[in-house]
Amino acid sequence: MINSRFLLIAVLIALIGKVARAQIAFVEDQDIDKKKANLAGRKPLYSPARCPKHQLLYPGDQQKQNDWVCDCAPATLYYPETDACYPAYRQGPCEPGQILVLYKERIIPECVRNPCSKDGHFMIRDTCYEFGNTKKEENPCPYQEATFVLGVNPSNLMVDCVKLSVQLQTRISDTEEAPPEYYVDVAEKCARGSRLLAQGKCP
Repeated sequence: MINSRFLLIAVLIALIGKVARAQIAFVEDQDIDKKKANLAGRKPLYSPARCPKHQLLYPGDQQKQNDWVCDCAPATLYYPETDACYPAYRQGPCEPGQILVLYKERIIPECVRNPCSKDGHFMIRDTCYEFGNTKKEENPCPYQEATFVLGVNPSNLMVDCVKLSVQLQTRISDTEEAPPEYYVDVAEKCARGSRLLAQGKCP
């Protein structure tokens, strides 16, 4: 009888711990530029328990606890047909052999043919390169010693040489770290390609 009670208590404690951990979110970069925070000084969070994949939790400006909203992370694009966000220049919701892009002066991204025909690759001067590849012979970027790799610039959503992101692990779990394409340090609410902008909810 005592053993079954002890086992039941242990299971309940484990379940409560999992639920509590799923509801906690942390700022992954303590040095976020002040202009990226909202009026109350709150900063975007990586919170996989509250936000779908490829989204961050952005603060509102109402100083209320419940005015936070999930939206696309930097370097990702909102696709209305699936109501989801996907990394730019990747297959995402598109057919095989296509990539998702957002042209200038457009709000809705489009699926276009990928000349490389392989997801995660981008053509530069008739050569296909893999995003994030650090191998010297397969990396078109200068300053490779400073770990610049081919990726999507989160400021303008163009393919560019970007500094390889070093992510901090969360304080709770080794598996819940923000993926490199999230760029938490430059997250800005209502950025180009975001869900809020596409839905007309940005001022």
